[in-house]
Amino acid sequence: MTIDQFLSSFSFEEGRIENFQEEVRGLTFDSRRVQPGYVFFALPGSNTDGHFYIQEAVERGAILVVLEKKEFAPSKGSWVLVSEGRRALALASSFFYDDPSSALRIMGVTGTNGKTTTCFFLRSIWEGSGFPCGLLTTARNIIGPWEEEAVNTTEESLSFCRHLYQMRKMSIKDAVVEVSSHALALGRVEGVKFDSALVTNLISEHMEFHRSFEHYFASKKKLLQMVEENLVKNHPRVVAVNGDDEGCLRMIKSIGVPFLTYGLNREAEVRGEEINYSLRHSSFLVRSPWGKMEIVIHFPGVHNVYNALAAISLALFYGLDTSSIQESLFRIRHVPGRWEFVEAGQDFTVIVDFAHNWHGLEKSLSIIRELTPGKVITVFGCGGERDRGKRPFIGETVARFSDVCIVTTDNPRGEAPEQTALDALEGVKKVASNKKLFFEVILDRADAIRRALELAQKEDTVFLAGKGPERFQVYKGKIVPHNDHYVAWKLLKEKENEIFTAGNSRNYSS
Repeated sequence: MTIDQFLSSFSFEEGRIENFQEEVRGLTFDSRRVQPGYVFFALPGSNTDGHFYIQEAVERGAILVVLEKKEFAPSKGSWVLVSEGRRALALASSFFYDDPSSALRIMGVTGTNGKTTTCFFLRSIWEGSGFPCGLLTTARNIIGPWEEEAVNTTEESLSFCRHLYQMRKMSIKDAVVEVSSHALALGRVEGVKFDSALVTNLISEHMEFHRSFEHYFASKKKLLQMVEENLVKNHPRVVAVNGDDEGCLRMIKSIGVPFLTYGLNREAEVRGEEINYSLRHSSFLVRSPWGKMEIVIHFPGVHNVYNALAAISLALFYGLDTSSIQESLFRIRHVPGRWEFVEAGQDFTVIVDFAHNWHGLEKSLSIIRELTPGKVITVFGCGGERDRGKRPFIGETVARFSDVCIVTTDNPRGEAPEQTALDALEGVKKVASNKKLFFEVILDRADAIRRALELAQKEDTVFLAGKGPERFQVYKGKIVPHNDHYVAWKLLKEKENEIFTAGNSRNYSS
């Protein structure tokens, strides 16, 4: 396509175009990836600003620069000024990849907690029902036989549209995508034609970005509005929400497409009953307008029942077979970084989980507390440069359900790790004043895990919270390799005798 054709995909305020007929060969927002014929989008980021690299992009062969700050416009070459670079990139990416979402049924999943697990449940049902299904989530992107770890909950639009384009080329007709509030607020999914939206729950989060719950709510609701605005595809449209969540119910007021509610209350159209669970599975009965079925999943707790009910709701609406739903949910045993057991022959339980806000931690730890005969030993931290006011509450939540709290780091980013730990410790100490509780601060996360394993005895549970599938720690712009599951497994395997000897002989108290 030519620059002239390309510029029809988004609006711009002003600019200078030296050759309207020059061919656009690619798009990028990373100046290091510019090749001759590329369009470079200068996007401001949290660590740096793409505007600083415009000259480099031009020298590498960029034929057009899209920018938000006119003072950075190059003295030579073509450029256009836009008010919102990420929205422009999203619309341009969709256009460049020939509107890939128009050829697929796109199921978007948003909410505060449970998004990734729900997405994996959905894909398992679709694949188990004989429908190849792409997956784009926090933990993993899956396109046919190809898998990769994701960078963001919802990737920048360029990668997002390229993945949808690859699905279409493989004749994949369905896609499940996890959609974050950041992606919706920043316009990363602008132009995507969603056929359904699923909302898991709404708890105040990411206030360092949204500043108010109303902005967070409005960002999430945009996904539902995008389903309403999708008038050009033949797939039935639907919105499914957690009927036990007031915020979710508020979202569907005056919605202009069919909607379903799921939950445990009698008013929910897809309802869970007779719930039983252990540390390794849950079973429950589903009643709905489509009949009833018994479900067994290899994920514990009421919150995972909700995740399964969410996926079941969309599957039933789209007419998938109930036996395939049952078999597909039973078959899935693993979601990266979500309730993963570390098995190395030890006589206590070790669980890695992504739970990192107070709501997710409360759900996971309440189950562990109820089902653990021995001590609950929790390793956790609070992310740097994120909602600082929540840290004491996170510490308090962990301490309420734990016998041992080891406060450590969780991506300190540009903030001092000591500060994130001290903030969390405020809540831990509040609980410690009212109950017997052992706690300490170990900033090196691998050492914190080592300490937890040293303290663990038979029938205890060690809970490694917050990082889930992540394979790195972020310190002041540096990426340091780290994965909770691998570190714990390695320590258990390599130092088994030493760890168990120390764990069986140590005496500790508050």
